Amino acid sequence: MRREESEPVYRELVAGLADNVVPMVVLCAMMILSGAHILGKHFSPALLAATIISAVVILIKIAVILYHRKYRDFYHAASIDRVRRLEIIHAVTTILVCLSVSAFSVVAYLMPQAPFHLVPVCICFGYSAGLIARVSIRPHIASGAILCLGVPSVSTMLWLGGEYLFVALVWAVFVGAGLQSVNFVYATARRAVTLRLDMETQARRDPLTGVANRLGLREAFDALIRSAPSAIAVHAFDLDGFKGVNDRLGHAAGDRLLVLLAARVQQCVPDSAVVARTGGDEFIVLQTGDDAAARRLAECLHERLTQPFDLGDGRVVSLGLSLGFAFAAGENFGLEDMIQRADARSYAAKRAGGGIRGPGDPVDEARRRRSLAADPQAHPPLTCRA
Repeated sequence: MRREESEPVYRELVAGLADNVVPMVVLCAMMILSGAHILGKHFSPALLAATIISAVVILIKIAVILYHRKYRDFYHAASIDRVRRLEIIHAVTTILVCLSVSAFSVVAYLMPQAPFHLVPVCICFGYSAGLIARVSIRPHIASGAILCLGVPSVSTMLWLGGEYLFVALVWAVFVGAGLQSVNFVYATARRAVTLRLDMETQARRDPLTGVANRLGLREAFDALIRSAPSAIAVHAFDLDGFKGVNDRLGHAAGDRLLVLLAARVQQCVPDSAVVARTGGDEFIVLQTGDDAAARRLAECLHERLTQPFDLGDGRVVSLGLSLGFAFAAGENFGLEDMIQRADARSYAAKRAGGGIRGPGDPVDEARRRRSLAADPQAHPPLTCRA
């Protein structure tokens, strides 16, 4: 991974190596047809061996690409070490392909019939152009491959001398230009991938606090379900008295309070948990673990978030917190249902003056229904839509 690449960008660029199967199939076919054509005109054991070796190596490379395509989703979520190992396999097989093609080219150059020399020149130039277009997303692989194709050909032509010196010069210029093109294509691809990932991230993040939004919450929940956890807890909470901060100190102070709140939440939750802001001062936390772990996190959140907040300029506010959490185990996972249950307990805690409500704690549902019937907008249920 290069220094200018973030891990998500690196993963995306390595994933692009799985899109190189068509050029390799074309190269394999051209190597076999070219070798057969030349051998039909002038049999050479060395050229026969070079043709067979290059075809076998290219087929191995195609197998690596097809394997990568089949398990692309797995490698998107695999450890970074696994991704690096896959990149190394791509690099080694690509270099072996180029060395085998170079061996074929050198044998063809040494044959007495001059027309045979055009065949490897066309193959090497065509494949090098394909490397620049398809493999430049990993510039060290593309650059090494172009050198493996160009250096043996240039060296052979210099050794032959005479009219081949000009061809060697053209080859050398092409190699230099190709290396420069690799860097240009890589920089362009890296910027495009970085921009795309940044836009995808922004679409799933709350712009004020940086935590997940509703879309991010839904996708995070779906990802947790796919990872087959044994149990999930959902915490729903908001601040008691947040509206008063906005009214007394202004919306800028309220925004500052939300940023500080989100930062404290992220410091309190485990790495595997997901924090989302679903509107105003309303937050959701997804957590894996049993009921005891869920209650410990609820107590930690309540303790940390009810401590004073320093908004700057000597303004310090202390607010209450109403938190409810719901717990599900086995296969009884439903995000909307769990959020509604956690939200109902959060409202019960608010009516009781703040605090924590979880499974087994009293929730005055009858009172909540009467309140909703009297004023449906007073306590709208919190839902999550992707």
